[in-house]
Amino acid sequence: MNNNRRYRPQKTSFKRVAASIILIIAVIAGLYTLLTKNDEATTEPNVKVADVQKPTQEEPKEDLDEDTPEKQEGSVTTDVKAGITNEDVTDVIMPKNDTSAIIANAKTQVYTVYTDLQQGSGFLFNKKGDIITNAHVVKDASYVFVTNEHGQEFQGQVIGISKKTDIALIRVPSLEGKDPLVLDTTKAKINTPVIAVGSPNNKGGTSTEGDIKSLDANFTDEYNYSNLYEITARLEPGSSGGPLVNATTGNVIGINSIILTDKPEIGYAIPIYSIMSLITKWADQDVDIKLDDEEDYDHKQDAYLDKKLIKDYIDGYYELFPYAIKDKNKNYYETYLLPNSSAATTAKEMIANYSSKDKEYQDLKFTFGAVHIYDDSPNISDHYATAIINSTYTYKDVKTGTKGTIKQSIEYTIIIDEYGDYQFTKINILSTNTDLPTSGSGDKKEEDKENVTTPPVDDNGKSDEEEKESVETQGTETPTEKPADEKSEE
Repeated sequence: MNNNRRYRPQKTSFKRVAASIILIIAVIAGLYTLLTKNDEATTEPNVKVADVQKPTQEEPKEDLDEDTPEKQEGSVTTDVKAGITNEDVTDVIMPKNDTSAIIANAKTQVYTVYTDLQQGSGFLFNKKGDIITNAHVVKDASYVFVTNEHGQEFQGQVIGISKKTDIALIRVPSLEGKDPLVLDTTKAKINTPVIAVGSPNNKGGTSTEGDIKSLDANFTDEYNYSNLYEITARLEPGSSGGPLVNATTGNVIGINSIILTDKPEIGYAIPIYSIMSLITKWADQDVDIKLDDEEDYDHKQDAYLDKKLIKDYIDGYYELFPYAIKDKNKNYYETYLLPNSSAATTAKEMIANYSSKDKEYQDLKFTFGAVHIYDDSPNISDHYATAIINSTYTYKDVKTGTKGTIKQSIEYTIIIDEYGDYQFTKINILSTNTDLPTSGSGDKKEEDKENVTTPPVDDNGKSDEEEKESVETQGTETPTEKPADEKSEE
């Protein structure tokens, strides 16, 4: 990499590679490229490790190098959102496996990495705010910063970088305390289904699926690549440093690193087990972090509430919510809730109601109502938004085999937390309308079908129904008179 090429597109590097017999065909072609993309637009107890036995392996011994990043220049990433969405009605479809949930959960801990020379990807390693990426992403950089899925920026510093293995560790003080992804330090098997998550071509939150085709691939170039996973999950420039996730467990098993230029459909990932001791050694260092105080890296002040982002956030929440209805242990949705908030309590109560032993999940549909944004205060900590959701939960009565529905009008309150992420802080159920299943007998009568409405009551004894001024004809609630300080986005 040459510093003279700053802000210019990186040309594909064609190099002959000496490889193992396993990859002799690829060696004959002899061409592969690092997954990087120049920034054309200039734009421990803390680690979660899967509870499995670790295989015996040899760890590389590396020298520690450090870069001291100084400032930021970059663009906001574009989130590629998974899910099935319609402008009017969203039908939450339960997939055959947990792939959608795993992707949605992983994206909250995956970051786009920017330097003055490169753009790549990285993911949270521990609660110290350490992010794993590739060495070639941050090598020779004069500064480094990362952005989350909403585009908020965080300044970081490289605290460890290997000259031999394509691995580096970035410390981001502002992310200290945030939960990391779970790492799997066992060696994966051939045909393991995988998901590659990252920011190819500067598109944050992108994911591709595939499987592991072979193990123990070896390359030698600027770095020594050993025991790589060969994967069919497609990688592109900018994917470097992103996590390779086991699509069955949701745990990180590798770091996406390289592709063959003549076979772009094939990618390679560095196994977590092969670099764990090196990364842990760096993370355990007591490093003096020197950030650029002259630059404004207040990630929370850069955050903002936006109608589209709010809807994307709610889409993601409802994508995960059904998993908990079917299995309370699959509580992926909790990452969307502010810990110890009333929203966390209400969500659990909703799960308990939807998943009682007499109900069997069928589907969950919802429509968006009004979205109100309150951001007039100069202090972003006072900013919040509310969004009305009209949901219909359909279930089958396990005794009668008939279907019932629970229709609810729900108000979600969204804030920006200390990490610059959206979080639900309050869930207010405005009304509940329950269509109970009929008896299932041949002589059903209309009066057997109960319609129970339970609007909440305020401190003055008046229900919200009495004070409701208008409701859209298609089931989407419209706002009443707007507060003076409110910015409404319809």
